Amino acid sequence: MKEIIKYGKKIVEAHLTHSHFGNISKRIGDKLLITATGSMLDELEGEIVEVSLDSATSLDVIASTEVKVHRAIYKAASALAVIHTHSPYAVVLSLVCKDYIEPVDSEGKLVLHRIPIIDGEIGSDELARNAASALSVSKAAVIRGHGPITRGNTLDEAFVYACCVEHSCKVAYLALLLKNPSKRRKR
Repeated sequence: MKEIIKYGKKIVEAHLTHSHFGNISKRIGDKLLITATGSMLDELEGEIVEVSLDSATSLDVIASTEVKVHRAIYKAASALAVIHTHSPYAVVLSLVCKDYIEPVDSEGKLVLHRIPIIDGEIGSDELARNAASALSVSKAAVIRGHGPITRGNTLDEAFVYACCVEHSCKVAYLALLLKNPSKRRKR
């Protein structure tokens, strides 16, 4: 639990989300530890729930609304940690790109390649299927209009991918903006 608390603070400090948005989980055997619904990522003491990996439990009602999505990812991908943020540049690009975000920075190209954009309502079966499918082959995906979701063998690895997604999206956004100066608003 201490590790989830640590990364919750790091996510907010890195401006990958505001305190009340996003969720974190860590797989431990046939269980998963996940942040509680509505919890502030930089104040997670007492806000982490242990639920079954295999099926819904009575504790799902207090777990993150994305618990179903996390379960699906763990079942489909080689992962022990999942992080979901609401990073602003990734959200913006997910609204203007069709199927994927193509990093233009060297680190993004090397680490992420293409970043799939997936659809589905918050906590839905559709989102769970789409996230599991995307993260079974990619380190990260962006939920259209909602934000990145990353997986790793550790929380540190998932955090690195979350940072990389936002950095790559910011660079791509700024590059697009400068390539198309006529599309910028004049004040």
